[in-house]
Amino acid sequence: MKRILLMSVLIISFSCAYAADSLQTMFSEGTARGEIRVLDFSRDFDGSTDTRRDDAVGGLFYFKTAPLYGISFGLGFATVNDMFSDEDDAVYGILKKGDDGDHESMTRLQEAYIQGEWFKTTVKYGAQEISTPFLDRHDLRMIPRSYKGLSVVNNSVSGLTASAYYITDSMGWTDDDFISMSDAVAAEPGGASSIDDEKPMIIGGLSYVLPVQSFKSTAQGWFYTMPDVFRETYFKVSLSKTFGDFTLFSAPSLLYQKSQGDELNGELDTDQVGLNAGVSAYGVTFTGFYAKTGDDTLLAPWGDDKAIIQQVLAAGRAEEDAYAAKLAYDFTKVGVKGLSAYVFYGQYDVPASTGKDMSETDYNIQYAFSGKLDGIGLRARYASIEIDGGEDYTDTRFYVTYKFAFNGK
Repeated sequence: MKRILLMSVLIISFSCAYAADSLQTMFSEGTARGEIRVLDFSRDFDGSTDTRRDDAVGGLFYFKTAPLYGISFGLGFATVNDMFSDEDDAVYGILKKGDDGDHESMTRLQEAYIQGEWFKTTVKYGAQEISTPFLDRHDLRMIPRSYKGLSVVNNSVSGLTASAYYITDSMGWTDDDFISMSDAVAAEPGGASSIDDEKPMIIGGLSYVLPVQSFKSTAQGWFYTMPDVFRETYFKVSLSKTFGDFTLFSAPSLLYQKSQGDELNGELDTDQVGLNAGVSAYGVTFTGFYAKTGDDTLLAPWGDDKAIIQQVLAAGRAEEDAYAAKLAYDFTKVGVKGLSAYVFYGQYDVPASTGKDMSETDYNIQYAFSGKLDGIGLRARYASIEIDGGEDYTDTRFYVTYKFAFNGK
């Protein structure tokens, strides 16, 4: 199968236009980009649970060749390095946790792929970062998630993006090697201890920008299937309309998940109905959220587009009703370009037989430099989590980042 795919790519490529005119210029005219990150994440508990804290420096570096006959190659490296973390603190999850519980540094190959671009279609094979609603690069810590497999994205029809993926392996935030998609599912809380038979994740998706002039609207639908494990279907519509200085927006969503075949990870039959809606004007944005989850907890090992996602908590427990409100402000409106902040409160309620009610309050402020310091970003986040009848805790995160890029020589 792999040989047939590679031969097909090569045959098609020689009939198409190309940018580079030789192997030498293919590399010399390639592009490089990256990001340096310094992170300090900590979680402090009110009870006896040990404090978790990681202080780390690292980042990402990517190189992609210029296309030759439509074919290009890409490489990506990622590194996370301990920076004076206290070994009395438990590992937070930015750094890798050693066998004896210590903070470990790590460097890994993040991407390594061959890509073809013809007829408004991009075909990519190998290790790659992917962005779909429920299988995503999920860039929340030092290193994003990465996947191994085949992706095909087509934009032949105006406004329509059609996507297909065949994914066999994944790497999480602190993995130093790929694991099978089946093992990633089994590692989820409440999952099987192991799934002996490796199963791929097969994904199909459509996203369409509706050709309507009176308001902005995008509709998307996705189908995920892992044979003999589970399948899911996801729909979301994003709508917005501007009236003078005011913009109204909403985004209803619907998700179904169900085990299938031999049910190697156990029975699963659940759903989530979600809605966010709000208004934006004069730099202020207010958003309200609602999510209702079905009989089982959602299965989402690789990043997700749940109806409510906060700094720590996200809607998705069995029989959960969740409500949230977010107030954000862009200080550009008062002359401070690059500065923004928000407050985000969520309440997560479940029956007593299922779990404990929880709430979270988030505070966020961030600043993106411009001019001679363009590329540098600062961010501070603080979350307070309260659990009825449980142990409350706080989560604090500080970021210093620098993005850079080189094009051609």
